Amino acid sequence: MNSTTEAVKQVVLTVDNVSKTFDEALVLDKISLTLKRGSVSVLVGTNGSGKTTLLKSIAGVISPDSGTIEILGATAGSRQARAVTSVTFDDPALYPDLTVFEHLAFAARLGGLVDFQDRATELLKELGISELQDRIPKGFSRGQRQKAALALGLVRPFRLLILDEPYVGLDTFGKNALASFLIQARDAGACVLVATHSPELLKIADNMLVLSYGKLTYKGKPDAKKLEVEL
Repeated sequence: MNSTTEAVKQVVLTVDNVSKTFDEALVLDKISLTLKRGSVSVLVGTNGSGKTTLLKSIAGVISPDSGTIEILGATAGSRQARAVTSVTFDDPALYPDLTVFEHLAFAARLGGLVDFQDRATELLKELGISELQDRIPKGFSRGQRQKAALALGLVRPFRLLILDEPYVGLDTFGKNALASFLIQARDAGACVLVATHSPELLKIADNMLVLSYGKLTYKGKPDAKKLEVEL
């Protein structure tokens, strides 16, 4: 196997010349990037820079106006791409009539995982919300909702994990648990992409992407100084 073929096999996410406009405002401007397996990448930028739009485009929630996005060679939003992608957005969506454990069961089975109980129990324990497993989310605090949503995103198998501002609402315990989970995912060969304002994640990140007014202005090693400028 030659080096070119091996390099292609390592690629999980390819974003090629992607642009998106909302109400005549250019939100994403010819974005191109490639992310590989076994990596954690942080996506940073001020509010309104296009981070969430880019993540939703990768997740297949919205379609770009031009350009292409592929996940392991499958078009973003296709059945094949969704099967290997797990996503947790900034505003956790939880069903009002399902308990936390029922949420995890639903997510795991949707992802093709039948024997999920041990994994679900471990996640709830590590995130510090075991006592919530039989409760419905009504009345949950922002932090409790965030932890439940993170457990949902982590319980199913994935090759690409997308997290939008996962530290919002988390206490120190939850932040440490999440960092540990992301390292585990990377070590297992997954590709992790996290939009964040939190400098703590730079410590475990392999790559840093900076969005500014819809343009990708930096791709490289994590740089705390660049994060300070953007925030």
